[in-house]
Amino acid sequence: MALYNYKQILEYAKERKFTVGAFNSMNMETVQAAASAADKKKVPLIIQTYHAHVDYAGADYIRAICNVAAKNSGVMLAMGLDHGRNFEQAKLCIDEKFSGVMIDLASEDYELNVRETCRVVEIAHAKGVSVEAELGTIVTADSTPEQIAKGYTDPEIARRFVKETGIDCLAVSIGTAHGMYKYDPVINFGLLQELIETADCPIVVHGGSNTPDEDILKMVKLGIAKLNIGTDFFRAYNQAMYQVLKEKGAETDIVEIMSAARSAVERTAMKKIDLLTAYRI
Repeated sequence: MALYNYKQILEYAKERKFTVGAFNSMNMETVQAAASAADKKKVPLIIQTYHAHVDYAGADYIRAICNVAAKNSGVMLAMGLDHGRNFEQAKLCIDEKFSGVMIDLASEDYELNVRETCRVVEIAHAKGVSVEAELGTIVTADSTPEQIAKGYTDPEIARRFVKETGIDCLAVSIGTAHGMYKYDPVINFGLLQELIETADCPIVVHGGSNTPDEDILKMVKLGIAKLNIGTDFFRAYNQAMYQVLKEKGAETDIVEIMSAARSAVERTAMKKIDLLTAYRI
């Protein structure tokens, strides 16, 4: 199968009342794990790569791996740039035939965010590529709930931003954070519901790692279109490699080490998919 864009997958998911997982992957093993989990659960998936990992691995390498995953998959897969830092990086990934890109200029002046996002939308949509943007501040998970709340997305500004940019989905700040939580997250479900109901755009939540299952289920039931998860997969990957090396030493066949890491990510992905599809019809 060919790669699908975000819009196609999000529309499919909306009709069937489930949330699409956007799983961070950055090498062959993590892409294979995510794609295998999607196949076993028979559910579409977005495989995305964090901007710094795109710089590390190379957009062309990531695209080639994802192309093979899509070719071998029985479900719809998309591949995307996560938290693209500027127009140039987004354009690079569009030119390399990613099927979705995120341009994250939420920390910049609003007008600059609109202007640069519109530039990305123009070239992306011309090639059938979906665009995600962000409003509000999604901070690191060592922040307190009070600090996180200061960066909440303003619904009125979100409605304006969606109309002015023509984006395909919007990442919002509603209480989640990136990384491992130092404090229990406090999700503002009222704000999330308002954004879902009034933004006229599929709503994305980032910071899905180690968020309590009951909170994820509630967000899914409210109708979030997409949940981004990264840290949980990389922790599973690292822990599995560490365990093999600890037990068997540095002389262990690298295939055994990487296979353990891949299997750990796949198990984690399948558990996440179960949450995201809990209300599927």
